[in-house]
Amino acid sequence: MADNPQADRQSRRRPDGQRGRPRRRPAGADHGGPPRSPEALVAEGLLQVVDHGRSLDSVLPELTARAQTAHRSVVQAMSYEVLRHYEPLAWWRDQLLDRPLNPRAAEVGMLLLVGLERLTGSKREPSRVVNAAVHAARELNHNWATGLVNAVLRRAVRQIEAGETPFDNAPPAVRARLPDWLFGMLANDWGEERTIALGEQLATHPPMTLRVNAAEQSVSAYLERLAEQSIEASATRHAPHGVALATPLDVERLPGFHQGEVSVQDEAAQLVVDLMDLSPGLRVLDACCAPGGKTLAMLDAQPAVQMTAVDIDVTRLARVQDNLERSGRYAELVCADLTSQSIEPPASFDRILADVPCSATGVIRRHPDIKRLRRPEDLDALVRRQREILERLWALLRPGGRLVYATCSILKRENDKQVESFLRDHPDAVAVPLDVDWGEPQVVGRQLFPQVDGHDGFYYAVLEKPVANG
Repeated sequence: MADNPQADRQSRRRPDGQRGRPRRRPAGADHGGPPRSPEALVAEGLLQVVDHGRSLDSVLPELTARAQTAHRSVVQAMSYEVLRHYEPLAWWRDQLLDRPLNPRAAEVGMLLLVGLERLTGSKREPSRVVNAAVHAARELNHNWATGLVNAVLRRAVRQIEAGETPFDNAPPAVRARLPDWLFGMLANDWGEERTIALGEQLATHPPMTLRVNAAEQSVSAYLERLAEQSIEASATRHAPHGVALATPLDVERLPGFHQGEVSVQDEAAQLVVDLMDLSPGLRVLDACCAPGGKTLAMLDAQPAVQMTAVDIDVTRLARVQDNLERSGRYAELVCADLTSQSIEPPASFDRILADVPCSATGVIRRHPDIKRLRRPEDLDALVRRQREILERLWALLRPGGRLVYATCSILKRENDKQVESFLRDHPDAVAVPLDVDWGEPQVVGRQLFPQVDGHDGFYYAVLEKPVANG
């Protein structure tokens, strides 16, 4: 026995032939820097969204900048898919654990979600998925968790191989892939069974839809141009100038994009143009206009209107300007908060589009982080703000004019209940029945629900201010 066991331990030869105490592996040691594997980057990003309340749009550029070029699209796709299926993945993970994770191990919890998503949503060999997750745990400096990650994911693999269905006993909100509070609100509006179906649709990958500038060419002509470049696409069902791509692609590949011949815009958003009933010379206000897709759609349909476009965010207004310049259109741009600022004398506009701020619950599949970032108390503030904007805009509408109220929400509080309340308090407002073949009629207006491979969830109502007699 050595006289000094401590000295003996320190003098043992390490596997690399060097003497001394083995040093602790630093984070990202496998790559000589910060974590760079897709799994590690996505786990980091998810923690930023879920625990720190950052939007995925703000997190992704940081992640992809650190990823290898070949992995950037994987990081983006993986981040979206985990957030789309967050609730069932988290529920499954918790069932697989012997005991709850310590809150301080939140990043390991996110890494397990990444691993489970890869096991069910990718074609990789299960053993490679498990190994990649274990490697990512080391990259993230969670060496203590490598055994846990390995055990949990291998347990999941055994369930999959045995044909077990872990979600049979899951609560309805989990099967709907929605947080409890949002599931409760939607179920109150549309019933539990329909909400589960809605949640499944909101977890699908959204299509990429275009709006063809009808002043430049027809939809059929543009479809031929796409076909010449082997881009598969078809006309949309409801929007007369819409084209749905079979597979999303970079706008740089779209013929005529930089010349303003076509814009990226969901089919539901395109439907606003006909509701506005535009004609030459009308004064039109697009309130809350950014990023300007509807502004441009209205100007493409009727270039001879006098368009004023307002938004609260000057940075977002710059995007509106970019869109207008790309298409050679003009609108007066105004930066203002319509809940507190007046932009024109009363009764100034013939047409007003009130595309108000909302919960965006109809577009969750495009922004799945909404499910993690929104809180139930946000709805009260949003509904109040919508009403404030509606009141101010109504004063700007001239007698004989028309106001179109729109949201990308599927919650009644923001939609027909909001408009019903407004109508009760404004005897001078008249709801116009919508004679269209899309959406479902509500007490006031029509509700569009998200469709797999189709349009997003949207709500529209049309109000008119009659000319007073005498």
